Amino acid sequence: MAEQQSQGAIGLEELDFGQPHVVVRVLNSIGNFIRTKKLGAFGLLVVFIWGMFAVGTLGEGGGWLGLGRYDHLRVFRVGNTDFANAKVADLLAGQPADIDQAELSALLSDPSYLGSLAVAQEVDVELHEYVQLGLADGTLMTRLLEGTSIAAPLIEVKDGVFERIVDLFATGTATPLRTDSLADPSGKHWFGTDRAGQDIYSRIAEGSRLSLQVGIFAAAIAVGSGVVIGLSAGYIGGWFDILSQRIIDAMQAFPPLIFLLLLASVTRGSLTITIVALGFVGIADSTRIIRGSVIATRQSQYVEAAQTIGAGGVRIAFRHILPNIMAPIIVFYTIAIGAFILAEAALSFLGLGPIQVSWGKMVSDGRQFIISGSSPWLSLWSGLAITTLVFGFNVAGDALRDILDPRLRGTQ
Repeated sequence: MAEQQSQGAIGLEELDFGQPHVVVRVLNSIGNFIRTKKLGAFGLLVVFIWGMFAVGTLGEGGGWLGLGRYDHLRVFRVGNTDFANAKVADLLAGQPADIDQAELSALLSDPSYLGSLAVAQEVDVELHEYVQLGLADGTLMTRLLEGTSIAAPLIEVKDGVFERIVDLFATGTATPLRTDSLADPSGKHWFGTDRAGQDIYSRIAEGSRLSLQVGIFAAAIAVGSGVVIGLSAGYIGGWFDILSQRIIDAMQAFPPLIFLLLLASVTRGSLTITIVALGFVGIADSTRIIRGSVIATRQSQYVEAAQTIGAGGVRIAFRHILPNIMAPIIVFYTIAIGAFILAEAALSFLGLGPIQVSWGKMVSDGRQFIISGSSPWLSLWSGLAITTLVFGFNVAGDALRDILDPRLRGTQ
């Protein structure tokens, strides 16, 4: 009896220490993955970092992780110097050119000269402070008479009075957008600013959420539908398989880009419609891959054994076949995310993507400044963002394929 109790005690001790062994095995597996699949581990790290950017910018004051650097809800409501200068020029038109400092200060003391649009966009205070600063340091009149590096002169002196210059090529004077237009990277704006003066870093962080939303959910629609159709067609076979494959052939016969362009042109930049449309386009490829895996797995001995003991078709499909084809499903899903991110960026580049901040739209907005050589930062940073995120998903999916495929397991 004592010996049995002793053996029982040993068994309890082993049970207590069983859980840490599971943790150790998981850590060892992660360590082995990092050692053998360094590029795949790097890809997962890249995806994780972008995921932190996407969720970390949610909330006020730069996000709950502070990764937004600025309050992403306010970053689009900062005044534009060109707008303020144009309003001052309108006010000075007709005034004597020898106006003294006191008269000029009195003329610009009431911020109402900025107009109701600046008030509505909540930038009137900031723009008025900018004008007062220009008055104090004596640079305001120089900007109006001589222009700046990105804007032409706005007033000139004729017959002893100021006259407004109508410059059809002036930029940013219609709406008060931001104070720093096409600024280079600095401590204030880490990635610089775009034409409207919007902080590129904040927009990159904001755009990461859209790209991940589109990629993850569109891939989920494509793979989820592919699992249902491919699993059913591959296992049932017969007329159902033939009919489903002819439908898939018809879907693939229609050019996906044309379909996306047509749909985007009538949905007016809806994010939900964009995700559903991209997911629909990916159904054909996922169905074919999953159907092929099902047909190969259907001939396995364990499936025949389940049929022999009388297991139903639904049970065999979801309890025996589906778990054994998860490897190609996971790999396809991972790689499809990157493909859908690129597809959304292409649509946004053409001006047919969602209305939210998009990396593809940023590349399109910045291309004219690459050609002119004035400011390449917008297209550069947004292009690098697309490249790194898609690269991360692709190499992570490739590494997962090597890990999950028994024929490739253990390869370097």
